[in-house]
Amino acid sequence: MKNSDADFIFGSGSVNGPFKYGPRKCDIRWSAHYRNDIPRDQLNHPTYCVVQVNNVFNNPKKLGETRWVAFPRPHVIFQYYDGRTGKLLYAESIQAKR
Repeated sequence: MKNSDADFIFGSGSVNGPFKYGPRKCDIRWSAHYRNDIPRDQLNHPTYCVVQVNNVFNNPKKLGETRWVAFPRPHVIFQYYDGRTGKLLYAESIQAKR
């Protein structure tokens, strides 16, 4: 799939899926996409992303102690929220390759 850079930037490109920006290809998993029929003065929909990296876990030998052990396959969790309400909009976990 080939999208025009201007179409994507100005609101009529892909919401998700394969996308090419110049020579770079990517797979859009989630976006805060708004159609181009929405008036510009109504495009004030802030979102924010919390990124959680899980690369270690606590595995103490005795109660009350701390011992951090590396995950064999670390993972990252991306959580997107509505900036006005705090409502979770989308979340995805991605594991490191073996």
